Amino acid sequence: MDGTAMGVRGWTRCRALLDAAAVLFVEKGYAATSLSDVLREAGGSRTTLYKHFGDKDGLFRAMMEEHCARVLDGMASDAATDDAGGVADEAVDPEERLIRIALHITASLTEPQTTAILRTLISEGSRVPDLVETFVRVGPERTRERMAGCFRDLAAAGHIRVADPEMAAQAFCGMVTGNLLMERLILPGRPVDAAAVESYVRASVRLFLRGAAPPQASRR
Repeated sequence: MDGTAMGVRGWTRCRALLDAAAVLFVEKGYAATSLSDVLREAGGSRTTLYKHFGDKDGLFRAMMEEHCARVLDGMASDAATDDAGGVADEAVDPEERLIRIALHITASLTEPQTTAILRTLISEGSRVPDLVETFVRVGPERTRERMAGCFRDLAAAGHIRVADPEMAAQAFCGMVTGNLLMERLILPGRPVDAAAVESYVRASVRLFLRGAAPPQASRR
């Protein structure tokens, strides 16, 4: 949302609606949350809500897009790409750089808002398939684009060798998240063992960078 275009007062009202929706979608789930619930929590009028978001689907879409943008912004310092306009710190060890990115990705998966978004898309996707397509475009696809850009940077600096950065990005994202995504979807209330997640991420990044081949000297 562009706060400048709608004015401070309009921005404040929209911000309150988005914040209330995010809380309620997490606490009650999408289906059980009504627009009346959102307005009761945020204040304001249905006229304002309909004007800026259209309906509950539109409100969810705006919340989802904002959440995805925030997650991607958190990657920008480590996984600079053309569209991000940032420049990654070349002094950072490549392995540590990838670990930081991977930990950011896994942390985003453990956020209650992420879980609420994914569970809603699964339950409502057949009714509003364009919401699913929007999420894939602004979430996973842009994440992989950022990772592909990071791999191009590392390859240009001579740190890694990848023939297909896009495929490498897809493999990397799947590898470092492991079973975490499935566990969050089917067991959202289970506490996350942060130390175990970090240990897994570090092992995955090492395996990704070095592969499973034996050292050259040990080959026959």
